[in-house]
Amino acid sequence: MAKNVQNRRRAKIVGLLAVAATVGTLASASPALAATGATGVCSKGNYSSYLEFPYRGGLTTYVAPPGGCSSVHFGKYTSEPVNVYGYKNGVTVYLGTRNINDLKKSVFRTYGSIPGSPYFTLSGS
Repeated sequence: MAKNVQNRRRAKIVGLLAVAATVGTLASASPALAATGATGVCSKGNYSSYLEFPYRGGLTTYVAPPGGCSSVHFGKYTSEPVNVYGYKNGVTVYLGTRNINDLKKSVFRTYGSIPGSPYFTLSGS
């Protein structure tokens, strides 16, 4: 019986050490990930919005609802175009394209209304 208790304690200790090692690895990786920059979209208008990355096979962000944001992290890349779209009631509206530098944080903010005059701004690139 005493042997079973010792084995369980050893198993717990080994498990805790494994968790600690994993957390340490993730914590040390975080600054490197943050250094590559992020690209995000925030919907400030009355419609949802999302970004499309044509150089990445048409990959898109999640749709950011009105008042919400969505972002992605990519590895290092020099510069690439990003298409900005608005979406409301089944209608998708192309707002424009801007080039970003993935080494910096880029935030697209969409404003206005659909229907109406939707537009966007870009900061950080």
